[in-house]
Order: sequence, then C-alpha cells, then structure tokens
Amino acid sequence: MWRTRTDRPRASGIRGRRAVVGLGLLLSCLSCGPGTGVGQRAIAPFLVDVQNENLDGLYCRMTGASESEDLGADDTARRAAFEVWARTLYDAYEQGRDEGWVELDEHGITAVKLFALGKGTYFELSGARRVAEDAIVVRMDLRFGYGAIDLSRFSPGTTFYVCGGPPGRVHAIRKPVGRGEESAEALDRLSLDWTLVRKPAVGRCPEGWTVASVVPVDGTLSSRRMTWVF
Repeated sequence: MWRTRTDRPRASGIRGRRAVVGLGLLLSCLSCGPGTGVGQRAIAPFLVDVQNENLDGLYCRMTGASESEDLGADDTARRAAFEVWARTLYDAYEQGRDEGWVELDEHGITAVKLFALGKGTYFELSGARRVAEDAIVVRMDLRFGYGAIDLSRFSPGTTFYVCGGPPGRVHAIRKPVGRGEESAEALDRLSLDWTLVRKPAVGRCPEGWTVASVVPVDGTLSSRRMTWVF
C-alpha cells in the first residue's frame, strides 16, 4: 500500500459455534538473544495492538503509515484510510482461515493473527543484525505446541485451527459429538524475520522503532503429523 525504505531515517485460534476463543492470553518470549532488546521493545507492543485490533496504535507502529501520501494529505485522512486498509487484512485473515489458506501480508497483521503471536505460541528472539543506519532485522524463532492442547475443555462442535505448511496453510480441527479423531500435518517450528525501522516523531506518533515487514524465513519450517483423539 505504501513504500518503505530502510536506507535512510524515516519514516491459531479456536472457534466455537459462534465465537472465536484464543489458545492463550500470555505473551511468550522464552528468551531474548544478544542485541534483541530493541526488537523486544518494538515487537511486544505491536503484537498486543494486532491482537487487540488497536488500529490507532498500529498506525504509529507500522513504518511509513503516519507519513504516507498514499493514505491521505493530512493525519486525519491518513488515519481513516489506514483503518479501512487494516480492516481488510483482518477480514481477509478470518476468511482465509476458514477456507484453509491465509495470504500473509508483509506488514505483519495476518502473520501475528495466524501464528497466535502474543496469544500462546512460544517464541525466542534469537538474533539481530543492522541493515542500515536506522534499520535492523530481528530473527524470531517460533515453537508451536499443538500437542499440548487440552482437548477436555472444548465442547462438542468446537473448532480449533492448526497451522500447517507452507506458511499460510490452516487446518480446521473440529471436536466431534462422541468419540473420534482428527489428523493433520502441523507446524512444529518456524522462524520469522522482522525488519524494524527507526522513524522520527510525526504528528501524534512519537519517535521510535516501527515494523516495516514480517516474513517467514526460507528453510526454517519443520512440521509433523499429529492426531487428536477425542
């Protein structure tokens, strides 16, 4: 939607019959490697804002949004256009999840939602590298715990979602009425690269590190065949 540059200063959830239930409420950074302090401070509130659909916060946390002429001529117009754009990503995530495939946007909203970041999936910030004067890439290693799901707390008819491969694939696992079992190829581990850009204060957005992109790292995906017995 807008262009971002890093060469200069700038700017699985669970569904009941009628409701979506989160797998967890805990933001889970297992450990943070050397040089990842900036990443933790920038990424943690981004995860909270995505999961809470705090679009006002995301407007300031996404690189380039608050100064993008593509979004509007002034801050009020840009915020309104950003909200419309962000809502389309949330809608696309829910539709894709229910259809079995979520198209991951490079800005991070769909990745955070799909991989339940900040809602139960464990992760480690394992490293960071500087790619420009005001830009860094932070590596996030995810560890999925689908085998630890407590099936006893789900009522019959509840559907929970399991990420598969390639990234974006979703399997809907529905607890049957009575005994039964469901199998799927589920993600075990995956790494993401977060590009963060430091930008100056713009309007009501303070100076700080913002999220420019979130992308899966090739060659880091591992999965395993899992069976859930009800």
